[in-house]
Amino acid sequence: MTTGSFSANRDEDVFTEPYRFDVARTPNPHVAFGGGGPHFCLGAQLARLEMRIMFEELLARVESLTLAGEVSRLRSNFVNGIKHLPTKVTVG
Repeated sequence: MTTGSFSANRDEDVFTEPYRFDVARTPNPHVAFGGGGPHFCLGAQLARLEMRIMFEELLARVESLTLAGEVSRLRSNFVNGIKHLPTKVTVG
């Protein structure tokens, strides 16, 4: 049974056992989470540009930036991120 281009990692035309979980499957071109597939976020490039500009401007104005406490990670099944990142900024 051919499921077409939207079957992603379960495409029977690409994988011999499409429904078997195999972390070592190769080749396995990922089509989600920024892989350029049909569900790629249109705002991702703008978000990357905003973050790059923010860090460029911040680092141009500070002498040093050091960790000032314990880092707390965001607990989520959907987002890998940091919830709290206490820092000490010294302006030069």
